[in-house]
Amino acid sequence: MTDHPQLIWHNGSIRPWVEARVHVTSETALRGVNVFEGIRGYWQAEHGRLAVVRPAAHLARLEQSAALMRIPRPHLAEQVREGMTALLKELAPRHDVYLRPTLYVEDGRYTDRPDGIVTGVYVTCVAAPPRPQRPVACRISSWMRIPDRALPTAAKTGAAYAAFRLARLQAQADGADEAILLNERGMVAETGGAAVFAVMGGTLVTPPVSDGLLDSVTRGVVLALAGRLGIPVQVRSLAPAELRDADEVFLTGTLDEVRAVSCVDDCRFGDGAGPVTGAVSEAYLAMCTGRTEPLDEAFTEALA
Repeated sequence: MTDHPQLIWHNGSIRPWVEARVHVTSETALRGVNVFEGIRGYWQAEHGRLAVVRPAAHLARLEQSAALMRIPRPHLAEQVREGMTALLKELAPRHDVYLRPTLYVEDGRYTDRPDGIVTGVYVTCVAAPPRPQRPVACRISSWMRIPDRALPTAAKTGAAYAAFRLARLQAQADGADEAILLNERGMVAETGGAAVFAVMGGTLVTPPVSDGLLDSVTRGVVLALAGRLGIPVQVRSLAPAELRDADEVFLTGTLDEVRAVSCVDDCRFGDGAGPVTGAVSEAYLAMCTGRTEPLDEAFTEALA
C-alpha cells in the first residue's frame, strides 16, 4: 500500500501524482484535519468488470465524517463519486484495487464557516495487496481507544490514526501483528483498522458501535451475511477475558476483509481459520468476486 500510482484525481481533475500537493503548514499537515474512506474494488474476470463494494455506504459515511469534524464541503459525495469514476475510467485496472477518497482542510484554523475555510478533495487508486493467508496475531493494547467525548468515534479522520499508530507499534514491539484497543470502560472497541468478532458457542459476538468503534461498512455486511448463513449473532459489549476465551476470533474491514486471528495475547485459537470464520470469509469473498449472489443490488457497483 506504499506504492505511489502515476495518477491521482485532485480537486476536479486527473493529474500526475507528483503534482498533487498541499503546503506543509496546511491544517491537514499540521493537525490531521481530514476525513477519508477506504473502498475496495474486485476485478470480476468472468463478468469483465471491476465491482466496487458498497460505494454508496462509504460515501454516506464520508459525508457524516465531514459533518462530525465540521468540515464544510457541499456536494461532497457527488464530487467524490465523479472522481472515482473518472480515475477508474482513466486507469482501467484489470485487478483488485483500493480507493481512498479524502477531504482535507488546507486553510482555516479554528473555523467551520464556508467563507473562512479552504478545503480540497482527492481520490487515489492503488492495486490492492495480495489477500493475506496467515491469521493475524493480536495484543490487547494499553493504549485506550479515544472516547467519543474527546473525538467523534463515528468520524473516519486522519487525526485518530495517530493513536492507532502508537497501539500498532506497541503490538509489533511485543511480537504481534495488530493491536486491539479497549474503550474507557475497559471493554473491546476495535483495532486500528478493523472491527472485532468473537465466536462463542457457535454465536457471533461483536461490540456495538456505542462502545467506541467506527461503524464499519464491512462489519455491517458480515452481520447481514450471518443471517443468510444461519449463524446466531449477539451485538453486545465484549470483555477482554471473553475474547481470550473465545472459540474463534476474526477481524473485518476493507483491507482485512474477513481475517482470522491466531491469538489474543497468549491465548491461541488453533493454526488457522476456524469453521465459522472460514464459512463467513468464504461467503464474503464469494460475493465480492461475483461467484455468488450479493446480499442486495447495492452491494457492488461498476463505476467505470
